[in-house]
Amino acid sequence: MKFSQEVQELIKDRSQGKCEMCGSKVLQYQIHHRRPRGMGGSKVSVVGSAANGVLLHPKCHTHIELNRNEARDNGWLVQQSFDPTVVPFKRFNGWVTFSEDGTYMLVKPSVVMGGK
Repeated sequence: MKFSQEVQELIKDRSQGKCEMCGSKVLQYQIHHRRPRGMGGSKVSVVGSAANGVLLHPKCHTHIELNRNEARDNGWLVQQSFDPTVVPFKRFNGWVTFSEDGTYMLVKPSVVMGGK
C-alpha cells in the first residue's frame, strides 16, 4: 500500500522539512515504510498511515536498509507482526510514537527500554 497524497502531506508537515532520523534540513527526501509493505503490498490499513511513514534523506534511508538490526532496535523498521503506532521510533529529537493522524508524542526512555 502506497502512501496517499493526504498521508504524504501529514508526514511532510510533521517533519517540518527535516529528516526524521538525523534532523538535518532536507532538499531531497524519501518516505520510508517502517513496517514494510511486503511482496504485492498489504491490506493492513496502518501500513499506509502516517504512523508507518517517516521522511528521510536518501542517505539515511539507505543506512536503514543496509543496517536492518540497528533499524529494528531504533524503531526505524517494524516487524510485520507489530503495530507501528506502538513501536517507538528514535527520532532526532528523542524517542517518539507516531499516530495515524500524523502527530507524534515523545516517550520516556523507560518505556522504550521496557522499564529498565
